Amino acid sequence: MKTPRFKAPTVVAIFLVFAVEWTPRQASSMQVTDATGVIAARCMSCHDRDTREGGIDLTPLLQKRSASEGENTKLWIKVERMVSRGEMPPRDEGPLTPREKEAITQSFHESFVLRQGKPHIGPTPLRRLTRYELQNTLEDVLSITLKSPYRDTITGRIDLSKIESTVPSDIPGPSGFDNDAHRMQSLNPPLKEIADAVHYALATFNNDAAAIQTLLGRVDLPSNATESEAKQLISKFLLSAYRGNQQRGQHYANVFYDLYHQHLRNSKNTRESLLHVFEMILVSPHFLYRFEESKNLDTPYPVTGLELATRLSYFLWSTTPDAELLRLARDGSLLRDDVLKSQVTRMLNSPKRLSLSERFAGQWLGFDDLLSNREYFMDERWNRESYDEALFFFDELIKSDRSFLEMVQSDWIYKRSSVLNAQQHGYVPIDPESVKNVYADVLSSRQSTSQDSRARYDPPVLVKTKNDREGGLITSAAIMRLTASKTRTSPIRRGVWILSTVIGRALEPPPNVPSLDEAREALAVKRNPSVAELIKQHVSRSECISCHKEIDPLGLGLENFAPNGGWRTHYPDQAPVLSAGVMPNGKTFSTPREMKVLLLETYKEEIANNFVEKMLAYALGRKVEPFDRVSLEPIVRKVKEDGYKIDTVIEQIVLSRQFRYRQDR
Repeated sequence: MKTPRFKAPTVVAIFLVFAVEWTPRQASSMQVTDATGVIAARCMSCHDRDTREGGIDLTPLLQKRSASEGENTKLWIKVERMVSRGEMPPRDEGPLTPREKEAITQSFHESFVLRQGKPHIGPTPLRRLTRYELQNTLEDVLSITLKSPYRDTITGRIDLSKIESTVPSDIPGPSGFDNDAHRMQSLNPPLKEIADAVHYALATFNNDAAAIQTLLGRVDLPSNATESEAKQLISKFLLSAYRGNQQRGQHYANVFYDLYHQHLRNSKNTRESLLHVFEMILVSPHFLYRFEESKNLDTPYPVTGLELATRLSYFLWSTTPDAELLRLARDGSLLRDDVLKSQVTRMLNSPKRLSLSERFAGQWLGFDDLLSNREYFMDERWNRESYDEALFFFDELIKSDRSFLEMVQSDWIYKRSSVLNAQQHGYVPIDPESVKNVYADVLSSRQSTSQDSRARYDPPVLVKTKNDREGGLITSAAIMRLTASKTRTSPIRRGVWILSTVIGRALEPPPNVPSLDEAREALAVKRNPSVAELIKQHVSRSECISCHKEIDPLGLGLENFAPNGGWRTHYPDQAPVLSAGVMPNGKTFSTPREMKVLLLETYKEEIANNFVEKMLAYALGRKVEPFDRVSLEPIVRKVKEDGYKIDTVIEQIVLSRQFRYRQDR
């Protein structure tokens, strides 16, 4: 039976039934007499309004109360980071004395980390479902399948589901992820497209007797339901759609009963009217948004069991809580540490944990662009294989509870089957039985059954690395493609990617830097200048040197990888590829593996801090702020003690105050 449609004004009307409130974060103020004295004495010769070396003017920080929600806050964060890393003042100016350094770091801690001398977690933002979460949630609420099925053949295309084709993709926010609540608050939800997606999902549900049975306890929707039957069906649907919140479902039940009766007067068919109400429920704010009870407090307080279940489920699974989570939430046991830990273990054993690799790692490292951004499309096989190499690698870190530092360098990788099938020597497959799995292998079923060797698609295979080139994710074909143009590599682009994405250093290019083409012209007197010579000319300005001493060796160490990740020893013009370099600590390297070993040696603590910070931001749905350090620093210490295990990061985030508490202002 064809399901009835509703008009856009109806969607808006049902949306307005619910009030969406948000209290903006209040600005803090900072008493910085000692800190401003240090800045005035040690920094202003280079960073006043006239000089602005590196484009930085610290004049606003000389005010007694200079902290706010604007540029001053960003400036203080930048100053504190550079001081704590020992990057300011520059070496030729002499380092800060311990007392000077403490004046800045202590003032920053008291004003930006603490509030009135006490730890806090900052206002908790309202979160809306992303497109990815919407599709997953509709699948689980309605017990249907909406995603494009895994395909073990090559057809020449990258499949999109109906939901992905209908609802626009979400724009990443300051956190770097598309589940960023602050970015979503600044955008109007695409209600028409969401309504179309919901209509499609509900039509699929209406034609699936097993799905109806699972959700409503019967094989079809009655066309002549009694008043009592209709109310019961609407109540069941509300409970599932509103993530087990019975109180909320009961509160809004009368709204939907009234909508049902209004529609029934025209339709004269209870099935059509029930479907209409189900659609209204699935476009209502309490389905599309993750509302939590507000106590209007400016101090942190624990969330309820149901709220914690929802936070946990969307962090680890990107979908609504299942029956076990809801049961433990209702009886309050989920609030206990031991139960919470056991649920993390159970959830990481589920195939749904793949969302961590698809959405967290895929967005952070960028390899999700291989399937969604046409700029990086080469052909279906290459893109799928490159994506899967990265996806399987990251999931292996979770499955085997390995150190996330292995993303930089490891003695194993997942290698595309097309290379192994071509019998290229040097790769030694690892017997899956020899791998000590902590959690279930949720990707083992992805094996091709096609007999057509040309169309057959096999997933990547776990192998020992064959040489001094490969290992980890940062030298994978996916990352090499994402950090290059279609025809040319850029050591600067690759170096910046490692420094910003992996190490976590935000970089801002100084003004009026000459382009590489201009550098090439400047070196026209020499035939075939090397890439290293071009970069040296490109960054010849003094304000460029401090950053490029770290950027350049990282990028040059990857020059042997072509734009598609293939190994090369010569450029297309037959000029030799030179990839040796010198790290900032003076140590040299001549192979990618040597560069990555030095990368870990030099930046391990920053890489670890950045990884935890990124995953915390993903879990919280917002950018990590200075006040989050009260939780972030103990997590990093615990993770370091446990050998940088990725599952320790996940568990410690879930147990953190930031994850289990909320604050209203």
